[in-house]
Amino acid sequence: MGEGSIFVISDCHLGLVGEKSKGIVSEPEKVGQFLNWLIRLKDGEKTKIKLGPWGNGRKEKVLKPPEKLLLIGDILELWDATDRGIEYCSRPIFDLLEKLRCEKIYLLGNHDYDLKPLIGTYPSGEHTMSILEDYYPIQEDEKSILTLKMGKRDYMFIHGYQFDKIFRFQPWKHLSDIRSGALAFGNYGDLFVGLLFLGIAVAVFNYILLQLSPLSSPSASVLNFLFPLLQFLPGFLGLSQSFWSSLLPIFTFLGNAGLILLWLILGGPRFFYLYARKIWNKLVGTRYNRKASVSGILTWWNRFAKNRDVKSKDLRIVYGHTHLIDVIMPDELTPAKNKGKEVKLTALNIPSWVKDYTEKHRQKLRGTCLYIDDEDEMFIGWNWVDKNYFMVPIDVVYERMENGVISKETGKKLLSIDWPKVMVDRWTSVKLF
Repeated sequence: MGEGSIFVISDCHLGLVGEKSKGIVSEPEKVGQFLNWLIRLKDGEKTKIKLGPWGNGRKEKVLKPPEKLLLIGDILELWDATDRGIEYCSRPIFDLLEKLRCEKIYLLGNHDYDLKPLIGTYPSGEHTMSILEDYYPIQEDEKSILTLKMGKRDYMFIHGYQFDKIFRFQPWKHLSDIRSGALAFGNYGDLFVGLLFLGIAVAVFNYILLQLSPLSSPSASVLNFLFPLLQFLPGFLGLSQSFWSSLLPIFTFLGNAGLILLWLILGGPRFFYLYARKIWNKLVGTRYNRKASVSGILTWWNRFAKNRDVKSKDLRIVYGHTHLIDVIMPDELTPAKNKGKEVKLTALNIPSWVKDYTEKHRQKLRGTCLYIDDEDEMFIGWNWVDKNYFMVPIDVVYERMENGVISKETGKKLLSIDWPKVMVDRWTSVKLF
């Protein structure tokens, strides 16, 4: 690295517009404001940020212009968003990325893993954008762990789904394919969903009919009564009576099992697309489990570093995925080992850039980046009302995660470095867990 800095953001989920029912809504306008600020910073605009008691004798810091911008996963929403929503949200964002004169790294997450065929380096304005799959820096050497060195600290960047035991199973990588199937027929997919449930209902009624009249011939099926009724609804369904008359022999031949299988193939992806997220949020929820995160990081590290050598004495793992800001200190990640030697690991979890409706009581800090240069590392938040930046001290994040709230004294210190009062009030009074 040279005289510049690294900015890192995660989990923009661009394309989720008006999706309150699914839990989160993307905020591309805020991502755009952030990128415009980076462009001005790169062009020479001086930005000073107050350090307060966390400045080690310095009252403020002049931020260095970006040399690298890391987008560490789930920048695009390729599970739940429509193609139109993705295009409208992402096009202006990528236009701004082209104007930003620094190296850009796009690390794939679980929600945009479908971009894997695009892995490589592409022109993006004066500087390129590299699309990577798992880690930055790329771990090309299986015998050693490559890191990005800034000052006395070493960094590795990863989206974070690798720490989640749910994503250790590979079927989730096909969710983008299900989305493609759900959108293939447009709104006509809803008709297939209806026919799927209709097919199941027909199978149930046929079973009851055969139980009540076991001597009845198979032709004495509900299908014989159902399709003549459908002939009275050609205008509603947009299909002619002759169409339904021609289908009746086919469906009679297929039988109930064949019908259900057909509608499952055509309507199943649409049903999953429309309702799976709601069902998941109701049954499982999205509440952050910190103990599981610590365990997941250690499990991943012990597997990843087992046969590799790492020379770093102070390694930071930077990740996203959870949508919640967090700092996991080395004592929590002990004993993280590498070839039998303990390694000092710190995990820095970057929050999301979405509005989350699933857990209002947690009062997430969102729209926050990680800033790194050869002197400092800090989270930087943005006051969207007063349009000014403020430092989010790592020690304060850790205090809140440990205690659920921060002390009143810490809150007063945060007000001195331009924290929004409403956020200070929440952090000092609304318990996180």
